[in-house]
Amino acid sequence: MKALFFPRITRCENYEKKPNDEYYSYAHYRNQISIDCQNRCVYCDVNLSEIGHEGFALDHFRPQEKFPALKNDPKNLVISCAKCNRYKSAHWPLDITTGDSHNGAVGFIEPFDFDRHEYFDISETGNFAALQGPSTYLINLLSLNRPSRILVRKKRILQARINLVFDIAERILTEISPMIEDRQITDDVIDKFRQAKTAISAIQTARIEIAKLEANSGP
Repeated sequence: MKALFFPRITRCENYEKKPNDEYYSYAHYRNQISIDCQNRCVYCDVNLSEIGHEGFALDHFRPQEKFPALKNDPKNLVISCAKCNRYKSAHWPLDITTGDSHNGAVGFIEPFDFDRHEYFDISETGNFAALQGPSTYLINLLSLNRPSRILVRKKRILQARINLVFDIAERILTEISPMIEDRQITDDVIDKFRQAKTAISAIQTARIEIAKLEANSGP
């Protein structure tokens, strides 16, 4: 399940600069930063496609109000959903002279530098649980377990389960179809057919769960 969340992300090696070797205004880098972040909010991990492409914010990881020299530096830019961006605002609980993004208790996790799986565990119910460092601070500050995000994570988990089970069922049916056509109905074929039926039933159950989640999600 870890593979579904918080992929390792890397920055573009060389961000475009003006002829005078200065960076462009930060908005110039929106598309590249989106690519760098794999079109995911670096805080709650929602994918742009999971929220109807309603738009992400270009976020200054170190707030420009407190780090004006980094305003246009693309290495200080990340992509976040609108609500995470609003909750984060200009928060920076550390002394700006330290250079650190967190002190082990409060602060922010640099998504390009650290494996976020070391800081967050994701349950089958779609909840983030704090593992270490500033995880609790971030869960609370950014409301990372707000209902809309739990819904997205549950649906992602269920859809991954559907995809996996579908592949299993398809593989089984591909294997036994020639035997059935040749009327070679052995006990092994019957057993595999039952396995495929069980897999299809699991897919139907997962789809029903997704439908219920969507029906109860509200506007």
